[in-house]
Amino acid sequence: MLINKAKIIPIFLMGAFLLTSCSESSIYSTTEENKSSPTIQPKAKNMNGLEDQRNLTPNSMKSLEDINDALATSGKNIRLSHAETVTLADGGATEVGQTIYANDRQKRLSSQWVPGDERRNADGNNLTYLVYEPYAPANWGTPDQVDGEPAIDSSFDTWNHIKGNAKLNIVKVPDTGLNPSYILGGSPFLADISEIGFLPPLYFELFLSPGSSENVLSVTFTFNFVDENGNPTDINNDGYADTALKEVWYNDAFLWTDSGNSGDAVDIETVALHENGHALGFGHFGKISVTDNNNKLHVSPRAVMNAIILGTQRDLLGTDKASYNNIYGNWAKN
Repeated sequence: MLINKAKIIPIFLMGAFLLTSCSESSIYSTTEENKSSPTIQPKAKNMNGLEDQRNLTPNSMKSLEDINDALATSGKNIRLSHAETVTLADGGATEVGQTIYANDRQKRLSSQWVPGDERRNADGNNLTYLVYEPYAPANWGTPDQVDGEPAIDSSFDTWNHIKGNAKLNIVKVPDTGLNPSYILGGSPFLADISEIGFLPPLYFELFLSPGSSENVLSVTFTFNFVDENGNPTDINNDGYADTALKEVWYNDAFLWTDSGNSGDAVDIETVALHENGHALGFGHFGKISVTDNNNKLHVSPRAVMNAIILGTQRDLLGTDKASYNNIYGNWAKN
């Protein structure tokens, strides 16, 4: 099922900013928690023949809880823990003549990668990712179809070149042609982070919540390792659950572009930079509000990992870099 992009609900605009909200939701929550980007040149890719490979279909698992039931039944030592989504903003709380869209100080998510973790066949301090090529094109089957893989690659390249004291290396591995989405019936551990690509909106409706097909831009699913009793593990005693793998989906109901946000299109790299920050373990940071009487936007501090995406943002800012080095500067050396 594809939504006619000409009929998409307009994205809320404020001045020159594209305003979307991003929230982290536990799969066990009954309501969504309201916690509330250097550019590479696109590579040439043969888009012909992808139709025959676009065969991902929802299996008998119709909810995130079904995924964990299946994991438990099969005896696998991973569980789906939570999902971070980027959604259309539709207002927020009010405070002293302001509308508050986000007010976060969560630099880290509740689970983190463990360097050298043999359970995920880790290669020392490397984190690997792949882009599933059959679903790499955005705006599938329309005149606006564009290859999203270069923009996704560029987002990882940006995170990978902070360095400083960090000991992490982000390494792309080739798409083998196998389905890398466990949620959609594939094989886990083909990479640490699997960029599943631009999926039909039906998938968001099935595995998130009613209305997700119309307002969720993208989502990052986090799987954690568990012990024999199904409890999250913390083998390095850092106070965080151990991340096993991540899946990142983009919603092809929206009009996507690789040339920056506009009034009717969303920049792929901007969203990928934020969402892949979640894939690396970063939470939200910063307060975003609007003064009601003059419609003036306030962001403190401005960051890629603000809980709201504000226009095209392909470069990391101070808080993003500090968070990155704070986490990955503490990794053990190879």
